[in-house]
Amino acid sequence: GKRLAYGARAITEGGYQSVPRLSFAGGVLIGCAAGFVNVPRIKGVHNAMGSAMLAAEHVNAALAAGRANDELVDYENAWRSSPVGEDLFKVRNVKPLWSKFGTVLGVILGGFDMWCNTLGFSLFGTQSHAKPDRAT
Repeated sequence: GKRLAYGARAITEGGYQSVPRLSFAGGVLIGCAAGFVNVPRIKGVHNAMGSAMLAAEHVNAALAAGRANDELVDYENAWRSSPVGEDLFKVRNVKPLWSKFGTVLGVILGGFDMWCNTLGFSLFGTQSHAKPDRAT
């Protein structure tokens, strides 16, 4: 075949602290559109599928109850305690630490924080982003 064009992809890399409101009347955001990418591992497919299955459960329950056009606030609340939320919570500080301390020190601190989060605690709490993505 003949190449028609070149393209580049951008991923949402804000992480746990940057997930937007996920539900609206008659729909929900899932996967990469919701910001469910695990940035340090550059993985998002498992979270996309997990959020889709979680959304499907809540959509099915709403349809069964005759609430076809309602906002699915249950999905909004459920994702944080799901495997998707648990996965993103463990790596929530990696991107803010990279941005704050640079690549080398940020990766070291981010890796240490990921390891600590696996053990159930964090020395950094939940870091916020220094500036919005549009400013980078």
